[in-house]
Amino acid sequence: MRHTILTLLISLTLIAAPSAVQANDDVNGVMLQGWYWDSPVGEEWWNKLSKMAPQFRKWGITGIWLPAFTKGASGGYSSGYDPYDFYDLGSQDQRGTVPTKWGHKRDLLKMISILHANGIDAYADIVPNHRSGGTKAGYEYKDLRGSEAVGRFTMAPWDFHPKDWHGDWYEAVAGLPDINQDVPYVRDGFFKWIRWFDKQTGVDGYRIDAVKHMKPEFTEGLLYQVQEGMGQSRFSVGEFYDGNPSTLQWWVNANRGRSSVFDFTLFFQLLSMAHGNGYYDMRGLRSRFWDDRHSVTFCNSHDTFRRANGLHLYNRSNLAYAFILAAPGYPCVYWQDLFDDNGNVRDFMVNLIWIHHMMARGAGIERYADEDLYVLEREGNLLAGYNDNTNSWKHAWVRTHFGPNVRLHDYAGDVGDVWTNQHGWARIAVPPNGYVMYGRDGFQGKQPNPPVRRTVQEFEAEKDMDMRPAGEWWSEATPFTSEKNEPVHVDVWLKDTTKIAHVALFDDQGNRINHARGKGHVYFSVNQPSKRGWYYVKVGLEQGQGQGGQSSRSGYFLKIKYQGPREDVGHMPNVANFQTLPLIPSSVGP
Repeated sequence: MRHTILTLLISLTLIAAPSAVQANDDVNGVMLQGWYWDSPVGEEWWNKLSKMAPQFRKWGITGIWLPAFTKGASGGYSSGYDPYDFYDLGSQDQRGTVPTKWGHKRDLLKMISILHANGIDAYADIVPNHRSGGTKAGYEYKDLRGSEAVGRFTMAPWDFHPKDWHGDWYEAVAGLPDINQDVPYVRDGFFKWIRWFDKQTGVDGYRIDAVKHMKPEFTEGLLYQVQEGMGQSRFSVGEFYDGNPSTLQWWVNANRGRSSVFDFTLFFQLLSMAHGNGYYDMRGLRSRFWDDRHSVTFCNSHDTFRRANGLHLYNRSNLAYAFILAAPGYPCVYWQDLFDDNGNVRDFMVNLIWIHHMMARGAGIERYADEDLYVLEREGNLLAGYNDNTNSWKHAWVRTHFGPNVRLHDYAGDVGDVWTNQHGWARIAVPPNGYVMYGRDGFQGKQPNPPVRRTVQEFEAEKDMDMRPAGEWWSEATPFTSEKNEPVHVDVWLKDTTKIAHVALFDDQGNRINHARGKGHVYFSVNQPSKRGWYYVKVGLEQGQGQGGQSSRSGYFLKIKYQGPREDVGHMPNVANFQTLPLIPSSVGP
């Protein structure tokens, strides 16, 4: 979804009269980076997120940045940033594993539907800049008939930016050669892939890795495929590792505003504050990416939260998060900042997220700034103060938009209430190395209750995909998970439109729920599945449609529209009891 983000205009010193720009009063969401670099191998991360989805909703998380889905060259140990096969989302036996580090494809799709059922957006991390693997020595992939195949979207040396085109074995086995998106085959291949990926997964947006190393014309074209070409509203944020706000604005403009960008300008200021031991000049918080509508603010990420590299905000992350969750922008919370080392949620973070949803609206106005103290107001809704001094309380009289004689309560819970005077000014006190979050006294609100959304996922059955073409037998089951008493819509389009297809829906016990037959296109719906759980779609062709005594065969597209379960339904049951149904007789159902 698009996030309309408010604009912060910082132009004051001390207690001068404020200025502001017009802002949208919509409450912004909170993104969670739903993983970390050292996430354990074998933990079935997709299932972990499925189980936690109701809790994320309760805490006020409205979007989750997911790790890269695609199979990496290091197989089950890969976090996805060494892409090996862009079309393998954890369903092909490659690189020594079927699932990715994060889990099976079926559990990925289940997790996305559960997030949607809890009103949470799913953002996919994609890595179109570089690629690993693909040597003959490491060649493993077989197609669905067991024959040697090369899959989709293979690349040759001239599709990269290699240093040596002759025997460049190191680059192909262990390196990460940059892909040359100027090559028409490569560019068109990525455009085709992103359309497939978007339909297959049903995600709501993208985090694009390493955009600094790709031409913006390519990333703009990539996003065009899913935002305009498919008529979808898809959020996007690019990782452009640069602290110059002019450079960040150039990239946003070059992408025609299709993507937000991570606010590295602000990140480097927050990093300086965290490492300044109380000697950081708080006026540096004025230095941030000024296009709040396209700004994703953050304090840590998988790239920065590695204590050996010195780029993490660890000791003073409370101040940093108190700032980004009050200031304009779309804030992103890092997994290891939301949870402590024992996996328990940090209460102060949940409180800050609540404050963000309830009060962080209206124009952002700087009310006070000196070396130790910074005060920000969200016009008439929130008055936030930040003290960098580790030893002393700091005080300031500040003008507000709350009006005269209004009682303000500190919802961070550290200090007592204050009143505005007859002119709407207030004197605030901020504890050492701490913050205050003042709002109108008596405010009682709950975390937002985002609407439940349905999931739409579309699959392609072809010999080089993980679903085989339809024949005169029932295909392998295509699984999905549905909430009970919610409609399920099934569409099948045969590539050979002259053929007659049978399409059936089964429950997890092999019981047929519905069945339809049609030529070229088959559609049916089930209004009220009787239980929450796993369901399966199977497709086959009527007998007698082949020529020369040969059985009939056709690729097809399958689209399923459904509401995922609000809670996890566990692993997919064994469906062997209906994997070997008999051939489909002419014009007769299963």
